[in-house]
Amino acid sequence: MEAFTRNTDDTAESEKNKEKYFPLKTTEDISSHVDSTMKLEGKDMNGVEFVNVDETSHLDLDDDEEENVRHSWARKTEYILSMIGYCVGIGNVWRFPYICIRNGGGAFLIPFIICLLLCGLPLYFMEVALGQFLAKSSLHVFEICPLLKGVGVAVNLMSLICACEQSMIIGWMLIFLPHCFRDPLPWTLCGQWWNSDKCVPTIGQTQAGAVGNGTMIGMDGLVRAGHNITFTADDNNFTEMVINSSVANRTTTKSASEEFWLNNVLELSPGFEHLNGLPWHTSLALAVSILVTTLGIIKGVKSVGKVVYVTATLPYILITILIIKGATLDGAGDGVLFYLKPDFSKLLETKTWIEASIQVFYSLGPCWGGLITMASYNKFNNNCLRDSVVLTLVCEGSSFFAGFAIFTVLGHMSHVLGVPIQQFSQSGAGLAFVVYPEAISYLPVPQLWAVLFFGMLLTVGLDSQFVNFETALTTIADMWPKFGGRREAIGKCLFMTLIFLICLPLATRGGMYIFQLIDWYLSAVTTVCVGVLECVMVSWVYGAHRFLKDVELMIGKKPPYIFVVLWRFVTPAMLSVVFVFTLKSYTPPTVDQYVYGEVLQACGWVLSVSTFVPIPAWAIYKLYTTQGNIFERLRTTCTASSQWRPAEPSLREQYLLSTKHESPCAVRLPCYRS
Repeated sequence: MEAFTRNTDDTAESEKNKEKYFPLKTTEDISSHVDSTMKLEGKDMNGVEFVNVDETSHLDLDDDEEENVRHSWARKTEYILSMIGYCVGIGNVWRFPYICIRNGGGAFLIPFIICLLLCGLPLYFMEVALGQFLAKSSLHVFEICPLLKGVGVAVNLMSLICACEQSMIIGWMLIFLPHCFRDPLPWTLCGQWWNSDKCVPTIGQTQAGAVGNGTMIGMDGLVRAGHNITFTADDNNFTEMVINSSVANRTTTKSASEEFWLNNVLELSPGFEHLNGLPWHTSLALAVSILVTTLGIIKGVKSVGKVVYVTATLPYILITILIIKGATLDGAGDGVLFYLKPDFSKLLETKTWIEASIQVFYSLGPCWGGLITMASYNKFNNNCLRDSVVLTLVCEGSSFFAGFAIFTVLGHMSHVLGVPIQQFSQSGAGLAFVVYPEAISYLPVPQLWAVLFFGMLLTVGLDSQFVNFETALTTIADMWPKFGGRREAIGKCLFMTLIFLICLPLATRGGMYIFQLIDWYLSAVTTVCVGVLECVMVSWVYGAHRFLKDVELMIGKKPPYIFVVLWRFVTPAMLSVVFVFTLKSYTPPTVDQYVYGEVLQACGWVLSVSTFVPIPAWAIYKLYTTQGNIFERLRTTCTASSQWRPAEPSLREQYLLSTKHESPCAVRLPCYRS
């Protein structure tokens, strides 16, 4: 069943929860006489007895508003796969392995797991619970604290900008895919129209049986000349006998794979000031990227829930195939050993713990609105606590798992070239579009493995992309709920067309400079601040004890008290440290040899701060439009609005009556009551 429909078990559970949490006695039936005068006796969530008359006249239940049916996941599996697909993004594949080896290899798992439990899981659980309780968008859930509803505006804005970035990344993958079927692979060759006289071909594609002096370049940027290289036609392996070696600076030579990326795929211009027009292939790739995404989200969670059966499972199949193949290669063991070999001395360095926190924070995906959005389509009684624990472990375990696919192949490349593997260690686009494609060229039938690799990256990217756009579209749908049916599909097509036009500058020859500027500064300030503000508004302003009661209403049991401690103290403290470290370790972005000047850096910081502006702007607006003195305005805007209520309709009236007498937890310590 596609539409949101409660089955018999859910209804029974809701009635059970209603009787358990709202032991109210009334002289009339509260559901059939909402507008009538009645005497109500009972206890609030803190156990305080009260007696009220005509209480329902102040509830503002919006009974006159006709609510549209909100779709939900047809099956629990669709939700699980969507969350995994969203959290296991491209960054998990091309960033985690690099961070791991840079910070002690296997020893890095110790601070990583600790930071996951103390920072990642609490934020993940909080956002999932927020979305599931209210069943509204990442804007509307912040009715829990109207003063800070601008946080919802900020996360939607960041999610949209991130979606634009990722649309271009998917476009680059689509450019690579057709080239994967060519023999030889084009990124292994020199002498093509995109190559310069500095190009050095990949040795793995040199004609078998050739012997002679040549020049070799690794992705460390160091060129080794005067090598006598012998190839055997039997197994495509070769041996190197170093006769003479000299080291040249990277500015004098470039690998074939790097030139293919910069000069063919990107057609990179000299600098930010030179956009130099739109190449047809990047424009077409961007259009296909937007089209595929549109088809995936055209019917909301109904279509996303079906697509993820392929896009969320296929990456694991492809990664497993790559690992199995990589494990059979010479040097694969050295790559795995390099990946896992622990250097416990790194645990004594503050930087290791900071980078573990950063990796957890950015790889799980909190503070971007996606978790709230996907959870908002859950059934009200879904066990969100159990799901949060399982999903955080699966998603971060996937990062670790993908590292084996990377380092088995890089280990083989290191073995073939006789170059230390750490010289191939890159993260980001350099790993995905330069290093790994070159490493694949050393495998038998490299076209097959290239298709599998870029197919894996494509499906990983699409999963995250679906959620990024669905975050903004869900907000729009909840703001104008009557805009549905056929109009919804037309509206989404128009919306995605607008996104395509906005993204076009990224497809220009200077688009990489724009991309890098956005990627470098977008999350520098706002995401971490959003995480801290979420902890503050839920655990301090609204009250951790009240929020745990809300969760208990959904899952039937109170979550462990440790979450109160984490939300109030540990998690915001860790995020604050991450924020300070991010600012302290700031360096200007670069693309190839191009370094961003002071003016462009200033533009980057303006972009970074602009996504944060909605938060104080909304707070000022709410304070200005609220009546009373400053203290009364603060109290009013820090109190959850009447829109903060259970998504289950049968629980709303009594929930609002019961919580009417609860005071905010801004001054009372501790904030937890059993």
